[in-house]
Amino acid sequence: MLHPDVEPLRSLCILQESLVLALPETHPLSAQTKVSLSTLADELFILFPAKMGPIFYEQIINICQQAGFRPKVAQEAVQMQTIIGLVAAGLGIAFVPASLQNFHRSGVIYRPLQEQIPKTGLYLTWRQHDSSPVIRAFLSLARKTTQWESNRDDT
Repeated sequence: MLHPDVEPLRSLCILQESLVLALPETHPLSAQTKVSLSTLADELFILFPAKMGPIFYEQIINICQQAGFRPKVAQEAVQMQTIIGLVAAGLGIAFVPASLQNFHRSGVIYRPLQEQIPKTGLYLTWRQHDSSPVIRAFLSLARKTTQWESNRDDT
């Protein structure tokens, strides 16, 4: 039940994206063109915190559990750039959205997985009853620049 002072939110997935593995460039798995999940069981992971992104966190945990292991968490970080920095420093590996490959950081390479895994979503969220011109303009722009379904009543 929502607290009476908390306004309800609307949320729509505007992009589905594959996950890739971010590895330190000196990592033995970096020599592979695709990495199998089964080879990650003993690795240290850098994860986005569960309290900040429970859906993304659970997705990573589920991917690992389906491969037969629970990830060993070396560090958590809130920003993807920080996660990549920790990977570059050699503190662990991380699952990241494929678009993060555009964030070129020395010391990090990205590898796709051999297995098919669920994509992750990018969500647009706003206060349900906010009809401000800024919100409406942003939703309109998002509609035009993404593949979100045009037949939804989302304003």
